[in-house]
Amino acid sequence: MKLYEHFLKRKQEGELLHLEELSSNDLEILFIEESKSDAMIASLFGVNSSKITYLRRKYGITLRNSLIKDFLDTESNVSVELNTNMKGQTLTSENITKISKAVTHFAFRNGPIEDMHADVTKNITDEDMKKLNKYMVNRVAYIFTLILEDRWIEFNFLVENMNLMFGHHWDEAVQDDGGMRELFEKEINKFRN
Repeated sequence: MKLYEHFLKRKQEGELLHLEELSSNDLEILFIEESKSDAMIASLFGVNSSKITYLRRKYGITLRNSLIKDFLDTESNVSVELNTNMKGQTLTSENITKISKAVTHFAFRNGPIEDMHADVTKNITDEDMKKLNKYMVNRVAYIFTLILEDRWIEFNFLVENMNLMFGHHWDEAVQDDGGMRELFEKEINKFRN
């Protein structure tokens, strides 16, 4: 039984429903999930629809906020569909250079190497940085090309061999988003206002 039907049954059985008992979660379910209007909800509790509108706004229960919430929830149908579409738009052969440059900046150039380059005692010249950047961008481009073209056997060969020869004794990887998730959420939340 849906929540609206539950409240309606209680009312039809003569129970007096008190608005104070309506939680923000229940209000969100009624308005967003069950698509009940403020007037329909208000009639259950014997109040004016403006009271329900006020409560919804107070709790941030709007269609816009619901869409943003779905967008940020990686398991929601909205997010899954948007992510699938965005993957198709982003991971293309035309974008390999853009992707490679962005990943190089994110994972390499904007990290400790930048501090080393800025420190004149480290002797990393602008020319050295250009070589390092070009090397990284080209290698990242190869990796993303393998991913784009579903060349998973080659990708696995690269991963297993590099790990066997060079990386197996390094520390375990710890994901570091560099503050990107927070920045992403701030940008998305701009639409709430």
